[in-house]
Order: sequence, then structure tokens, then C-alpha cells
Amino acid sequence: MTVRSGARTGQNGTNGDKAVSGDRGRNRASPGPDAAEQILTSREARAFLRIGRTKLHELTRRQIIPAYRIGEGRTSSLRYLRSDLLGWLVSQRVSR
Repeated sequence: MTVRSGARTGQNGTNGDKAVSGDRGRNRASPGPDAAEQILTSREARAFLRIGRTKLHELTRRQIIPAYRIGEGRTSSLRYLRSDLLGWLVSQRVSR
């Protein structure tokens, strides 16, 4: 097998690009001016704040971080505004 200069190949001879399915394959460009108004899932909120599931649940339950319920009953889920999370995070700044 001949490999062209600059081309990456995997073990099976294909190029190194992997097919991506679902949400992970979206092109996520830099946030624009209205990025603060993004609606985040619980997973995205945890990733943004870099906290665990239990901590996010506790902050939400104690109404320290505002959340918005989508749906009703056991199948409902929560959403968070990025601007709310950022505001809370800024308010937690430790001063010297």
C-alpha cells in the first residue's frame, strides 16, 4: 500500500477521519453575541460549570440556580439559561 505525503491512514487503510453521528457531529462555532441566551441541558450546564450531577441538582433544588422545567411528570427535564449560570458563577467570585 502506498501512502501519499500528508495523508493520515489508520490500520485499515482508511484516512483518520471518523464518522460522527448525533449531537457530537455538530459544527460548534465560537459563541456569538447572543451566546449568553443559550438554553442548556443539565449535562451542558454541568460541563459549563464543571460541577457534578449531584451538585447541580442540589443548587437547582435549593433554587440557587434558576432552572426551567420542560414537560410534566416523571419524563420532564430541566433547562438552564447560560446567562443565569454565568451570573451565578460571577457572584461566587472569591475576593482577597
